[in-house]
Amino acid sequence: MKSVRFATVLASAACVALGFAACSSKSEGAAGKPDGAASGDASGLPDGPLACPPANLDEWQAGAYHQAQPVQPSACTGLLINDYYNACLGSDASQESCDEDWGAGEDAAHATCQSCILTPSSASLWGPLIDYGTGADGGAGGTVSVNVAGCVQILDPSQLPCAMSVEEADECQHAACDPGCPVSDAASFADWQACIQASGAQDECGPYLQSASCVNGEDAGPAAACVTGQTFEDVFFSIASVFCGGGTGPGD
Repeated sequence: MKSVRFATVLASAACVALGFAACSSKSEGAAGKPDGAASGDASGLPDGPLACPPANLDEWQAGAYHQAQPVQPSACTGLLINDYYNACLGSDASQESCDEDWGAGEDAAHATCQSCILTPSSASLWGPLIDYGTGADGGAGGTVSVNVAGCVQILDPSQLPCAMSVEEADECQHAACDPGCPVSDAASFADWQACIQASGAQDECGPYLQSASCVNGEDAGPAAACVTGQTFEDVFFSIASVFCGGGTGPGD
């Protein structure tokens, strides 16, 4: 059974979503707040102490780079990518809607598309959407991130060092906030977002984020599809289509 996840773009792309409008600039953490979240100061951080501050990463080191999985241009159609987004990631997504076509008993077309789209973070090769595990309740929840690094690797192989920097920045922020900020609902997602934003100011993650800013150069480059878009939905469709086929936007 597939769990609905809270969707986010971290260090190197445009926005976070799943019904919680929140955008960030490239080379920053997942900035912004879900609707109804507490206000913050000019830094984007909430007022007062964080519910779950970033962990100390003095001993943390970035792991081996996760290569992009091979492109599967016929794995998905635009309609299937659109359906996956609406059922499992969008503002109206629910466990029931995700399970209906994408859970146990899904047909071959849905299974093939989903196997291309969704990759556990423990996998050695990463697809367009990375699943960072279960939420605070041990089941539904958790977060997923789009694989900007892998998309850059595919479309602009000469920029593999930059892609590696992007992934290291994302992994640093996940290491700082995932253990102490498990996500299972809107409130815990807001706490996790605030932690991610704060982690960008840490000595440990700050240098990784600075290095990841190299991806800004792809705005008009070969990998522009990996970094352009105004919402998480835009970025998801663009990157999923690079990996799995199916067009470049909702409903294509």
